[in-house]
Amino acid sequence: MGRPSKGERVAVNAKPDTVLAGIIKRNAVMLDMSAGDYMVALAAYALGLPDHAPQPGRSTEALEALELIGERPMLPSVVGPLSAAPRIMTNSEELTDQLAS
Repeated sequence: MGRPSKGERVAVNAKPDTVLAGIIKRNAVMLDMSAGDYMVALAAYALGLPDHAPQPGRSTEALEALELIGERPMLPSVVGPLSAAPRIMTNSEELTDQLAS
């Protein structure tokens, strides 16, 4: 049996440099998430949309155990909203209007 659906999704690609990619992958593994889900969770919290963030696959107890052995993945939920985050455009017409102004 396959894993449950995560609902409707759209692919967005990212190509971080090797240092950042290593950190993303390490944190994602510790949280039992894919690198893509980890990046989406970081973005969701940074943009003030935590309801759209995928959740870590590890329990709170497992994350506390990682801290006890000195491993501290950056949890997406500790990322504060971006202070100057752009307003989310609801359609292409809004984007066109903003670009024209």
